[in-house]
Amino acid sequence: MRTILLLTTLALSLVVSAVPRPQHPGRSPALAIPPRATNIGTGRKNTAPYCGLANVTQPANTLPTPSAGLNLVLIAQGTGTQNYTCANNSATALPVAIGAVATLVNASCAVATGNLGSINEDSQAVGMHFFVDSTTPDFNIIGLGNTELKKLAAVAAPAEADGSVDVPWLKLVAQAAGTTSLVKEVYRLVTKGGTAPVSCAGQAAVVQVKYQAEYWFYASPS
Repeated sequence: MRTILLLTTLALSLVVSAVPRPQHPGRSPALAIPPRATNIGTGRKNTAPYCGLANVTQPANTLPTPSAGLNLVLIAQGTGTQNYTCANNSATALPVAIGAVATLVNASCAVATGNLGSINEDSQAVGMHFFVDSTTPDFNIIGLGNTELKKLAAVAAPAEADGSVDVPWLKLVAQAAGTTSLVKEVYRLVTKGGTAPVSCAGQAAVVQVKYQAEYWFYASPS
């Protein structure tokens, strides 16, 4: 918990008045976490082009399907770091996950049309993803509000041709506490990178591993 608070304190020192522009996958992402009390959806509008998502389906996976009555309202690409701690830098110590920090870009149209190449560092940031504690992911989205969730299910990411391993695909469910949005379920799909080192040998106390993922947001009508 102390490490998470230290990361949060560092991140808050980097926050500017606007949502930070997403970093290119090849660059080190900023640890920019908005204060939990601030809803970045308040007083701001998402001006990204609208693309209908009613007929957009997830990539093939074995996660539990979205609950009946929910609508897909946003697909966002997250770029940031998966974060871990090491008690020491010996080969016998294992990294412990403490969450993630990512900037979210509206990828709805890109995914709906298959034009993923249209997402770049100039794409509009629509929010932030961070962790309240080591088991509570949070998404603060312009136009949607704040959503705190818990992990419901996880499956291994599809194998990469080069043998590298990506962080798992997840289904997350919203919690009443801390949530102001109508979002009920979030899926983390199409992950790239983010896996912890095999041990803490030669690692710092806090390990940040770059990653990308698609986040699919499902909300109730009211």
